[in-house]
Amino acid sequence: MNKTRYILLLLVIIIAPNIVFSHDDNASRVEFWKKYYNPKIENDRSQVPSIDIELKKIGSHYQLRTVVNNFAFTPEQDRKNNNSWMGYGKLFLNGKYISRIYSEYYFIRNFPEGDNEIKVILSSNMDHDISQDNQLISDTITFTFPEYNFAEARAKEHARATLCEFSEEGLQKREQQQSKGLLASESSEYLQCRYDSRDSTLSSFISQMTRLQKIHHQTVLESLEKRIALWKRYENNKISLKAARTINKDLEDNVHITVQREFEKVKR
Repeated sequence: MNKTRYILLLLVIIIAPNIVFSHDDNASRVEFWKKYYNPKIENDRSQVPSIDIELKKIGSHYQLRTVVNNFAFTPEQDRKNNNSWMGYGKLFLNGKYISRIYSEYYFIRNFPEGDNEIKVILSSNMDHDISQDNQLISDTITFTFPEYNFAEARAKEHARATLCEFSEEGLQKREQQQSKGLLASESSEYLQCRYDSRDSTLSSFISQMTRLQKIHHQTVLESLEKRIALWKRYENNKISLKAARTINKDLEDNVHITVQREFEKVKR
């Protein structure tokens, strides 16, 4: 064996173990920091904490409901009493930490487009993730945003608006209105139903609307808000029926006038 090959072989013998040890050491360091930043506490009671989450649309926003058993949300105990039966929930969206959950309901304004993963992990007051049999106690759901495209949303809005009057409940309320000499639309409850049906299905698609569609959508919502307030005043005997009907007609006419005015601008 010549001198050069001997030196190379010697270097391999010396360096190779260091590379292996370095790799092993790096893996152990990664594991250490994972545990350091995400410490766990094992449940040691017979009553095992559990968590269930669900998402519900409220208007144009979303409400995350978190139901826990054998566990209590305790914001007043923050950084105290490191145990497995009290603390808070850690909310993650697509793997990114969002917020602490300290109550049953939490509002989320919007989501990234596409498939989204929502996860909540139970955590102790000392920020230790709670586990059972070394498995984190958590719940995960997936949600696709938006739930439907713009064309489907418009059809859905029309169907929901129709139900405001022609569902079984809507028909009963219409009869009640007729017995008072009123139209179904002369009710703050009916108008609120119309507002919610439009806002909850179409507001998420404003960015996809044409200029006129956007103006029409926003004008209708503003008009409905004013009409809801108007008929609440009538229902509370703050305004006469004649006056309410006059103002209501002006508000309805203003929607057409506003949209027509914008249409004329576009034509120029």
